[in-house]
Amino acid sequence: MINKEGVWVLDPTKAASSERGIHIGQTLVYILKKHRIWLIKNKLKYGAHYTESNHVCVKECGSIVTPSVIKYNTQKMQEKLGIEFNFHSLPHIHATMLMENGAKVKDIQARLGHSRSAITIDTYSHLTQKMQNASVDIFEQAMRDIE
Repeated sequence: MINKEGVWVLDPTKAASSERGIHIGQTLVYILKKHRIWLIKNKLKYGAHYTESNHVCVKECGSIVTPSVIKYNTQKMQEKLGIEFNFHSLPHIHATMLMENGAKVKDIQARLGHSRSAITIDTYSHLTQKMQNASVDIFEQAMRDIE
């Protein structure tokens, strides 16, 4: 999103693969439905002062959440939680959680819109303790299967 002469507009994506559909689970569907009800209630509450848009991430009055608002809220969360991260950490966290829990690299690649799985592995898969333990368990099982 960029500000053009005081108006926020969506800027073009970096790559064609950035515009894609992804599968979502029932938890996110539930959250989005609750959010939609919140938006409808706020529209009734604010009436003519409500800002109409097709965006999901909006303030209570309907105006869009700008990058500066996200940056400010991220800084507040960092202070409160005592951990360092930024908005761009979210895909890394998402990919690492998927990898830790056994998702296939090709599926993660498609979710993230990478052209090659090597990009996904090189960029997002930092070896975690859980992944190290899983590798040990896999090797242990393989050794037992040989006997």
